[in-house]
Amino acid sequence: MATTKSFLILIFMILATTSSTFATLEEMVTVLSIDGGAIRGIIPGVILEFLEGQLQEIDNNTDARLADYFDVIGGTSTGGLLTAMITTPNENNRPFAAAKELVPFYFEHGPQIFNSSGRPIPGPRYNSRYLMQVIQEKLGETRLHQVLTEVVISGFDIKTNKPVIFTKSSLANSPELDAKMSDISYSTAAAPTYFAPHYFTTNTSNGDQYEFNLVDGGLAAGNPALLSISVATKLAEEDPAFASIRSLNYKKMLLLSLGTGTTSDFHRTYTAEEAARWGIPMWMTVIQNMTNAASSYMTDYYLSTAFQALDSQNNYLRVQENALTGTTTAWDDASVANMELLKQVGENLLKKPVSKDNPETYEEALKRFANLLSERKKLRANKASY
Repeated sequence: MATTKSFLILIFMILATTSSTFATLEEMVTVLSIDGGAIRGIIPGVILEFLEGQLQEIDNNTDARLADYFDVIGGTSTGGLLTAMITTPNENNRPFAAAKELVPFYFEHGPQIFNSSGRPIPGPRYNSRYLMQVIQEKLGETRLHQVLTEVVISGFDIKTNKPVIFTKSSLANSPELDAKMSDISYSTAAAPTYFAPHYFTTNTSNGDQYEFNLVDGGLAAGNPALLSISVATKLAEEDPAFASIRSLNYKKMLLLSLGTGTTSDFHRTYTAEEAARWGIPMWMTVIQNMTNAASSYMTDYYLSTAFQALDSQNNYLRVQENALTGTTTAWDDASVANMELLKQVGENLLKKPVSKDNPETYEEALKRFANLLSERKKLRANKASY
């Protein structure tokens, strides 16, 4: 009798634990963040293709898309362009670009985007017309309110000297942000000295004209992971689907953050003695890479610390190559040879361990994330069907 009673108690505990686990997973808020990095966007492109392929395999659905699984997708610069490509709907109200089409996009258009012929002198390094033309052809007249999931794409307004954050959730209070996705995408990619700033207008709630004078979103957030989480948390105040992450409850969040590579694992040849002799031109050639690497590292540091403090380190995955060398360190080397190298960097990264303390490879970690994303989507669908 005692054995039977103990067995029943054990069964009850297992069922209660399983139910609690499912409820927790169902309530999870999922966030994808993609860094800036110009042509180095090929690296996260490879990762996104692998992840979407895993989701399609798990759910036995070749039409599965990343936008079906993530509540918030944020991107800066080339990451903002990738975000737009995987969330902007086509005529069938599905993402117009599958993840497997992202890397080929760079190979097809990169050499012309980073082509200095025909550029104005004085002016930016590259002729901006081709980039704008390609983005307009791909994204058409679609506006921010039409994207398939919440997006977070940053720009910087050089006239107001303030960042501009484009999100669907902000449109009720700031309808002037409902710009064309082509304008948003070009603006976030318009890195100073590389491409021309972008001017466009929208309308306010009163019908008045509203002006934007935007450059690269990397000035606001090179690694937009914290920004993306902030938007998700703000949504928790209004949307019941996000209520579980009020007060930044990272136990209820899955965050995948994709970098475009750094050289931080290598000691550069710069020394204090050398730098003491540098003038402005030399500093200008290195300071941007230093600033971007530092910003990206610190964002990862903050997030890692926060997730670990809540014993939720498995809910956060930062996929980053820290050992770029040679031409792969450049933002604008769109030669076929270098793009092939960047693609190889992404493929090799999948086989690397997540960290010195975590032998799990990025490939294994992404498969684990894919299973969680799939299960959570199914649980939500079952709940909605009741």
